[in-house]
Amino acid sequence: MSGETYVVGTLEIMPGVPEEKKAKIVEDFEEVLETDLIWDEQSKQYNFSHINWSSHVSEDEIQKCHQKHKRHIKYISISLWYLSESDFSLHMDRSEHALVFGQWYKQRPATFKESTACLFGTLLPSTR
Repeated sequence: MSGETYVVGTLEIMPGVPEEKKAKIVEDFEEVLETDLIWDEQSKQYNFSHINWSSHVSEDEIQKCHQKHKRHIKYISISLWYLSESDFSLHMDRSEHALVFGQWYKQRPATFKESTACLFGTLLPSTR
């Protein structure tokens, strides 16, 4: 499934875990969460916060990754939101041009024939 997601959280690995294992845990979570985990030296934990507009992040994959590494995790907090539907939208366009079939055309009052001519770049013969 592809969609818009927001994922935020914190990961703290148990003290004494070998560096190679820590690197593997971080790599696995980065792959599942589709974002970088940022090391915070002060709190000695990894933090992440990411909006992904073409996300494949899923609860199932997060759970699998957690189950795989849970014996080495001291603390974990992950929140995943699906952003498929907005709570509020406002759109405004004061431009003088309109996007039609991937090209910009100047907006103006026009007859159907003139509008068609703008779309196809030429005036069409008159029809009766």
